[in-house]
Formats: sequence, C-alpha cells, structure tokens
Amino acid sequence: MTSTAGTATRAAAPEPLCHPGPVLPDRVVSLETRLVTHEVELPAGARLLDALGDVLDRFCAAGAVGRLVGGSLAEFDYYIPALGPPGGSVATFSEPIPGGRNGRLRLGGVTLGHRDGEVFAHSHALFDTALGERRAGHLIPDSVVLGRGVTAHVAVSADVRYDVAHDPETTMSLFEPRRVVPGPADRGEPIGRRAIVCRVRPNVDLPTTIERLTEQQGWTGARVHGQIGSIVGGRLRQPDGSILVVEGPATEVMYLDGEVRRVDGRMTADLMAGLVDRFGGIHHGGLVRGMNPVAMTYELALAESDPIG
Repeated sequence: MTSTAGTATRAAAPEPLCHPGPVLPDRVVSLETRLVTHEVELPAGARLLDALGDVLDRFCAAGAVGRLVGGSLAEFDYYIPALGPPGGSVATFSEPIPGGRNGRLRLGGVTLGHRDGEVFAHSHALFDTALGERRAGHLIPDSVVLGRGVTAHVAVSADVRYDVAHDPETTMSLFEPRRVVPGPADRGEPIGRRAIVCRVRPNVDLPTTIERLTEQQGWTGARVHGQIGSIVGGRLRQPDGSILVVEGPATEVMYLDGEVRRVDGRMTADLMAGLVDRFGGIHHGGLVRGMNPVAMTYELALAESDPIG
C-alpha cells in the first residue's frame, strides 16, 4: 500500500486549499444544544442505516454524533479520498471498493442526520477484511449489513440535527446543523450536558477552533464527540516527538479522541486522530495545533466536561 507520509522534527502547516466556489464569511456554523450519551448494540443482520435510524427513534432524537466500536460486518463497501476533477471539487471519493463479507469493525466515527427528509449516516471507519488486512475509509451506508457485536456510542440532541445541503464553496453536498422543534417529550426540564453542534468550513484549523469554541462557551473544559470530517493532509505528533506529515489535498478523519482543558491559563486541546489518505494509507497521532486545517468540512460536536478537582 502506497503512503504519502513522512516524519520530521519540524513541519510547516499545509497551504490553504482553493475551492471552486465563494468563500463564505461564517467559517464555523455553531448551534447550542444539550447532548445525552447512550451505548447501544446494533442488531446483527440489519443494514447500518436502518439500525442507526432506529436509534434516533428509540431516543426521540433529532440527530446524533459518536462512534461505532467492534463487532463484525457481514457485508460492506467503502470509499477512500480521491483528487477532484479539473475545475471541480478539490477532493472527492474513489470508486466504491468492495469490502467483501465477514469483515471486522475496529473503530469509526459516525454522524447521523437526514438527506431529503430520510435518515442518513456519514461514517469513516477502521476495519479488517475477512483476510485480516487492515483498511480504512468512508463506509457506504446503504451497503453495510451488520454482523454481531457492533456497538454505537452516540450523543443525541433533541433540537439540533444535521441535514445534507449543497455547499457552494466546495460544490459538494455536505451535512450542516440546523435547529428543529423538539418533540413534546423533550420540552420539559433540559437534560444532558451543555453542548454545541458545529460545521467547520475549509481552511480553518481544527485544534485551534476547538479551543476557541470551548473558551467562548465559558466552560472549564470540553469533550469532543464529533468524529467525522477531513483535513488538509495531516500533521500528527508521534510518541517520540517527531511530526508525521501526511500530504493532501484531503485525508479523512476516522476518529478524534480528546478533551480540552485549561493549561497554564490557556484552553488547550489534546486530540488524537486516525486518518486515511487518498492512497489508502492509515495514520495515527496527535493533531498539531495550527497545522491541521479542515479540507472540505468537519462535523464537530463538543460537550461541557466536569471541572477538575
């Protein structure tokens, strides 16, 4: 498998991407809400999209973000990132790649929203094929039939959901959060943690944005729930202190682990990510602040964390 990554003791931030459409002034769309977390084992034999739609119904939720963990995939297909056509989007998807049967899901992020009024899921994941080959990519939701043991760890909102809409800047159809009226059962005393659900637009540094949003909310810290999006290549800090440089124009984020806390008077995000590049190469490490701008979009959700001490 070809890889576009290399290590360095120092690295420069990637050049901004030049998208075909107008640069919109509002670089982060952010809506306040409350998030309630749930852990649900998804039923074997069901399509992933149907199973996730049932999760929304079960918790009377408008939308959800989170991750998928463990278990088997009876059938699945996926994409990896690809270069866009001349004059079109900077990046797009590869042709569908057959995942085959009896794969093993390791870890992946998921955003659950709607497209044309129907439930739709956006999921990037790390998985093994039936032959034990480690792969990663953008799961094609209609193609995924679940095996046993897949667990959804989701944070649901009663009044904010993601809807697919045309994005004039990238010329792609992308999730964007919107306010909806909660159901009657959700109009009483608010439950869950204070949170914000966001869409981060291109060329905005992801770690810096997470820190700034946490500071603006007046929280002492935050936990990252939104897992899905793409960044321009990638600058990932390794355990030995070196920086892994992943070339762009876009790599997909499969998961984003981390919290935001005040350190020495400044809100500081400690974020570990897994990426897949346009050659199918898989990369892990800590996102370097100021060097990981969003490529096409990022579906971010932050929830207030408990104070330390």
